[in-house]
Amino acid sequence: MTETRILTGKLGKPFGLKGFLKLVAQESALPDLKFPIDATLEFSSREPIPIRILKAQRHSGRVILQIDGVTTPEEAANLIGGNLYINRSYFPRSKGEEYYLFELKGLQAYSEEGAKLDWELTDLIENPAHAILVFQSKDSEILIPYVEKHVGKVLLDEGKILIKNPEDWNEI
Repeated sequence: MTETRILTGKLGKPFGLKGFLKLVAQESALPDLKFPIDATLEFSSREPIPIRILKAQRHSGRVILQIDGVTTPEEAANLIGGNLYINRSYFPRSKGEEYYLFELKGLQAYSEEGAKLDWELTDLIENPAHAILVFQSKDSEILIPYVEKHVGKVLLDEGKILIKNPEDWNEI
């Protein structure tokens, strides 16, 4: 993938009394990055806001952010709903069989036997249990839990993701 800005999630409700915010994450690796990080919040109804993230941590399956200059729940509430974009350069290069979820977008699905499925991975939905892969075919959307039972190897260099028993998803 050649995206320079990565949508890492959407800001949710304030957390605690110090102005922290919950992040509905699309990229779960955020707490593993080096901070501070300069980022941008984008809203549908107002101008983008440049911010500096001081810290991100996991808490009960969610990501909690500390943003520079935001110290009260009221200040944090003004940022709810902002889409958080972080420059790709903050993410260390992926290695071997490790990769970021955002790198999966655009991959083509194949069966483990090598048959092309004509499904393109268009989105990922993060949830506390596991990510959901969203594939688009010619006439439908296919949602597959990103777990070993359903997803095989990811071949980033070849632009492929292998799906186990893809016929199971055609019946739904």
